[in-house]
Amino acid sequence: MKIEEYIRKNRDKLDTEKPDEDYLWTGISQSFMKPKKTKRFYIIRIAAAALILITLTYTGFELATIRKNQQLILSKIDPVLAQQEAQFQEQINSYYKILHQTKFDKNQLVTNYGELQNIDEMIQQYSDDLKKHGPNPKILNSLMDLYQKKILVLDRMLNEIEKNKNYENNKTQI
Repeated sequence: MKIEEYIRKNRDKLDTEKPDEDYLWTGISQSFMKPKKTKRFYIIRIAAAALILITLTYTGFELATIRKNQQLILSKIDPVLAQQEAQFQEQINSYYKILHQTKFDKNQLVTNYGELQNIDEMIQQYSDDLKKHGPNPKILNSLMDLYQKKILVLDRMLNEIEKNKNYENNKTQI
C-alpha cells in the first residue's frame, strides 16, 4: 500500500517524460501488416500440398494404366504369353502384399528397392519396344525373363525378412 500512496503523491514528478507517439504508431502499424504475410504463406503451403497430392494421384493413375496396357500388348501378340504375364503379375502383387504386411525396415535388407525399380524401368522399356517394333521373340523372352527376375528379387527380400525375424527370435530366447 505504501508504494501506491507514494505513486499518487509524486505522480507529477514521475510522469515528466512524454511518449514518442510516432514511434509507437509505427510499431503498432507494422504489427498489423505481419499477419497478412503469414496468411499468404499458409495459402501457398496449402496450394503446394494440393499440387503434390494431385501429382501423386496422377502418377499413380498413369502407372496403373501403363501396367494394364502392358498386359493388353501381350494379349494382342500371344494369348499364352498374356496369361503367363498375368500369372507373373499376380504373383508379384501377392509378394508386395506380403512385404507390406511384414512391416519390415528397409534399411535392414541387403536387397533394396533400387533393384526393383531398375527391373520396372526395363519392363517399361521393353514394352515400349514392343509397341514400336511389333512382336519380336527376343524382346518377348527378355520381358518374361524380367518378370521372373522381379519375382526372384521379391522372394529374396521376403527370405531376408524371415531370416531377420528368426535371428531376432533366437536372440531374444537366449
